[in-house]
Parts: sequence; structure tokens; C-alpha cells
Amino acid sequence: MIYIADPTPWLGLYASPLHHRTVPPSADLQHFLTEYAQSQAMQTPIPLVTDPHWQADLAQALSALPENLLSMLHKSVLGIFLARGIGASGFTDMVALGDGSSNIGFVIVIDCDALQQPSANDWASWKERSVFTKDASVQIAVKIAQADQDHRLQALRFLLLHEFGHVVATMTDLCPAGWSLPLPTVAGQFTSLCWQTDGQPRPEQQLPQRENITFYGKPAMAATEAHSLYRDLARTAFPTLYASLNVQEDFAESFASFIHTQVLGQPYQVMVTVNGEQVFTSDDFWSSTRAAEKYRYLQELLNTLTQADTSQTFQGLAPFLRMSLSGGDLQARTQALLVQANQDQDNAVLWMNLATGFLCLKMREMGLAIQEQALSLQRLYRRPANCQPARARLLLIMTAGDLSENTPIDCLLENSPIELLYYYATVAQPLPSPLPAHDAVMVTLSDSQANHALLEAVQARLVDHPQPVINQPHLLPLVNRDQLSALLQGITGLDIPRTHQLTRSQVVTRLRMQSDANADQADGLPALPLIIRPVGSQAGNDLAKITQASELADYLRQVQSTTFFVSRFVDYSSQDGQFRKYRIAMLRGQPFICHMAISSDWMVHYVNAGMYDAAEKRAEEGLFMQNFSQFVARHQSALAAIYQRLPLDYLCIDCAETKQGQLLIFEIDHIMAVHAMDSASLFPFKAAQIAKLQQAFEQYVYALQPQPLLESA
Repeated sequence: MIYIADPTPWLGLYASPLHHRTVPPSADLQHFLTEYAQSQAMQTPIPLVTDPHWQADLAQALSALPENLLSMLHKSVLGIFLARGIGASGFTDMVALGDGSSNIGFVIVIDCDALQQPSANDWASWKERSVFTKDASVQIAVKIAQADQDHRLQALRFLLLHEFGHVVATMTDLCPAGWSLPLPTVAGQFTSLCWQTDGQPRPEQQLPQRENITFYGKPAMAATEAHSLYRDLARTAFPTLYASLNVQEDFAESFASFIHTQVLGQPYQVMVTVNGEQVFTSDDFWSSTRAAEKYRYLQELLNTLTQADTSQTFQGLAPFLRMSLSGGDLQARTQALLVQANQDQDNAVLWMNLATGFLCLKMREMGLAIQEQALSLQRLYRRPANCQPARARLLLIMTAGDLSENTPIDCLLENSPIELLYYYATVAQPLPSPLPAHDAVMVTLSDSQANHALLEAVQARLVDHPQPVINQPHLLPLVNRDQLSALLQGITGLDIPRTHQLTRSQVVTRLRMQSDANADQADGLPALPLIIRPVGSQAGNDLAKITQASELADYLRQVQSTTFFVSRFVDYSSQDGQFRKYRIAMLRGQPFICHMAISSDWMVHYVNAGMYDAAEKRAEEGLFMQNFSQFVARHQSALAAIYQRLPLDYLCIDCAETKQGQLLIFEIDHIMAVHAMDSASLFPFKAAQIAKLQQAFEQYVYALQPQPLLESA
């Protein structure tokens, strides 16, 4: 790991094309190389080298690579630099802030001495021969280029593909501890194809004398052993001898040789000659049966790289939220997107992804301005399914605005077989024209006052829509706090305090002078203590408990809203004095647990309830989730009544239990975030619970699709 103090000059490299990033912007890399040489007891230092022809060679070597791979590398590799005497052909390492708070990208260092070989085949053969002692009777040759293309650029390209394989390994379970970038996870485990959990090859992949294979250093094998070694290698699923060293080199060599041979159409062949007679010639590994599993894996990987192209693929909220929750450097990621967007100013996808980044950073004005720029270019965006063809296509009707304006369904459906189509509706055009192919529609925009006209326009267009509609727009205003509290009154086993919408003057004149002893007023307005918040506020913003008139006066001086929601306060603390709040998702009336938060404060939010710091709280949450069916049994009639009165297909409930055992409702809405992005090491119980909801939602969408007619016999 290369630790740096100031990331600014390094991040500035992202503004240039990849082949221009050949000069380190600070002395950090040279310091790292110096310390590395000392740690390896090298007799001479490792200097960085400047070659005036390096950029041109690099540009030519990169030009033949798949565009989707280059797009990913453009966002991940800070630079490709030359050095001398590193003891190998090259290496890859991560650059991170000195305090370890975030990783900002990779550097690749190529040893220019290795590239002094006159041709590509000479370089590949020189590398392979470094395993064996010299013997005039034994010749080992490796062919990676045809005769008319056997020049240094082919060697450079293969070497770069190997190092790029180490970068791409961050998309799998192979990356070293500390290496992480915001890239999607590739389905499946490469490791299990050839390796055991102890780092040794699987029994069927064992290679005799593997422990004696050493590249670039002092050879430990006699050249006369080469024939038998390569014959044994040909029985394994390792594409090259170098791949047998460990799982990371296996991945890098598999990646490099697959693209080199299967994508670029170049050869890879090893030949052993003894006393002038050719005794061994390797077969075409990627056409052999022993390569079948790796072949499928690499194909899937390249498909995933295509989907990971953030310059062409709308990301939605999910990857940004995941990065934020995992402690990733969201600011650096957003900065990198800004660089890309400025280079491609007509790319609406880039601008929309950038807007999401700024909104996640709570830079609201900047985020909304960039979002407006994106929507001026286009209003329909597509997030691909995790497989092709998609199992279903879901058209999401959305509205422009902050992150809380729409249902973040992509967080629930992360890595899903469902393709999501995001349409940012307007009153003038509530549905896209022309309509994209889709199997169902989901109305995701919030019930805010500003959206009422838009909801009515969407409702009018969906009346005779041929595809099913999830969350009919005319039902969404029912989740508004005052309407909801009125709707759910009188349900046995359920407590939801009546919520009153009052103007500022009404709050002043009707509530300021109430005392603790007052009973509720004849018009139903609550006595103290009470809960107050501005109309339209979310996530506890400006939410307060008022216990006396002076507190209300202070609150009104601090919060300059014109209208407020007011309701009575319910002390729902448990016997231990802690407050427990549950988030439950309901899909067609079926409840699913999302999380439970425990706090000493009545205003409970999961992110500040101490759940990440307290193992005992997490243990209780895990136990509650495991036994969630008991909670459902206690409140089955109340939950059924909620769905009967509020028949939204998908909604979320924030709730608790009163001291009397009633289901206490705080809020019901369809725009709450539900995800499985919390650390699996801290919350090992959570992903399985969210997976139940995700699978149920996917099955629900699949069931909405019209069934094909049975053909007559």
C-alpha cells in the first residue's frame, strides 16, 4: 500500500487520458520504491525513469484493449509509471490516504529493464526461463505473438493485461486486505475453481514441485525438469506456469491470457526442446475442457465490466449509498465523476450519476443544479439487470428532487435480475414518449404537496395502462402524516396519535400556554408533552418534543416554518429505559423485518442509535429478526387492518410497541430506504432477512407479467 498525505495532485491525474498519466505528481511513489528496496535488502535503489517515447508506446498498447475494460481502468488506475531494477516485470499497488481512511486508486509500475528484450516472444521466453537453471541442451520458448507482430508493444500489452488483472481482482474475493474500490461484485467465486481455503491448490490441481517455482529470482529447478513440469501443468486448470504460484497470480494470468487469446486473437504457446528435439508443445488452454469453468467465469466477468461502465450506465442510489455505509471516499468518487462529466458534457448519464454523488454528500444545491442539467438532456435512464436478458423490466415513475423524493427501490433490488427504467416525470409529460418496453410500472414519487399535481397527471395517464401498476398514485397521499393518522384511528391493538396540521399562528395561539396538566382540548389538539415538526420535514429534521410552553417559544424562534405537524408524545420506552423502533416492509400486506434500532433517546434513527458500536444491541436485533414471526403474531390483526385501509402494494412502517403492548405507528411511507448494505461482519443476520424481501418482490414482479398461452397439441 502506498500511503500519501495529500490526495489532490493524485486525483488530478484522473483528468487526463490513461496513457498520459506517466509522471507521478509527487514524491510519494519514489519514497515507496526506496523503502521497498531497503526492505528487500537490494544493493541498488529503484529509480523512476522518464522515457519520452513512453506515452506513445502506452497509447498504442492500450488502443487494442476492450473499451469497457479501458473505461473501468480510466476510473481506477491513477497512473502507469516506469522504473528500473524492481526485480520483476512490473507490479500493482493501491494508493491510500496516510490515515487509512480511503483508497483513491491504483498505480502500476513497469520495469523498463524487462522491456529491453528485443521482441514480445523474447520477453515471454526470458520470463519463463527465469524458473530454471541454464542448460545448453534444453531450450524453453514462449510464443505470445505471431512473427509479423513480434515486437515490444505486444510484450507491454500482455504485461499490462496481467497488472490490470490485479486491478480487476478488486471486483472479486481475491483482492488483498485493504484493497477496495466502488466496483460491482462479480457473481461466483474464482478461488474455488482451483484453490482451497488454506491457499493451496485443490487436490486435482496439485502440481509437483510447485513450491520450487520461482520467477525472476535465483532458479530452484533444473532445466531438465522442464519437460515433466509442463506435462504436469497441462493436466491442471492453470493457464500458465506463473498462474500456479497463488490465487492472485492465477487470476491475473487467467485474465491476461483470456483477453490476449480469446479477445485479441493472439497466441500463447510454450515449447520445450531437448538436444534439438521438440519434446513438448502446450495445447490451446482456453479451448480445452479443463478451462471450461474459468472460461465461463471470465466471460461473465467481461459482461459485468460492460455493466460497470459508469459513463454509460445510470447507477441509481445503491452504489453511492453502499460506498457511504462502507466508509468509502465518496468525495473522491464524486470528484472523479465531475472530471468525467466535464470531459463529456453532453453525457446525461454522467451528469445524473454526479448529481446523486453530490446529494449523498449533502451538497443539495449543487446536486439539484446538476440533476437539472442532466434532465435537460434526457429524462429516461436505465439500470441494467445483473443478467441478460433481464427477467423483468420495471418502469419507475419518479420526480426530480432530493434523495427523499422517490422510493429507493434500487437499494432493495441491488444486483437483481430486474432491469430498472427511471423516468423523471413532469405534469406536461407524466409518462415517457415513446414508452420503453416494460413489464410493470411502479410509482415512486413522494406524496409531498409539491407533487400533488404530478400525481394527478400520472394517475390520469395510468387509468387504462396495459401493464400492471405498483402503488397506484391516487393512494400515495394517504401516507401523509395527518391523513394517515385519521385513516388508522379505531383499529384494535394499534395506536397512532392523531396528527394535526397547524399554521404557525395556530401553534402560537392554541398551544403555547398549555401546561403539563391540561387534558386534550375539545377540538382534539394534544396537550403537553407533544411532538412538533415542520410539514415536509424528513429524517427527524427539526423534530422536537415539547414539554412546556417556554420550550415551544424557543422552538418557534429557531424553526422558521409556516406550517407544522403536531401530535401527542407517547413514551414507548421498555422496562430497561431503552427505546426500540422497528422498520417493517409490507409487500401486498405481507410483513418483512428490515431493522430494529435501540436507543436511550426517544427519537430513534438507526444511524445514530449506536447499533454499529454496541455488540449487545446487534445481538438483540439479530435475535428479534430471527423471531420476527412472534412479533407478527402479536400484531397480526393490526397489520392486516393497515393493509385493508391502505392497500399500497409496497410500503414501509416505522413503529414500536407501547407499554400496553399495542403496535405504535410513527410513520408509514413508500420512500423509506431498505437495503442489505451494512457490514456482514457486524450484522451477519441482516442480509438473509433483506434477501427474503428482495426475492418476494422479484417474484411479485415476475407474477405480474402476462403468462404465455399454451399451444394446442
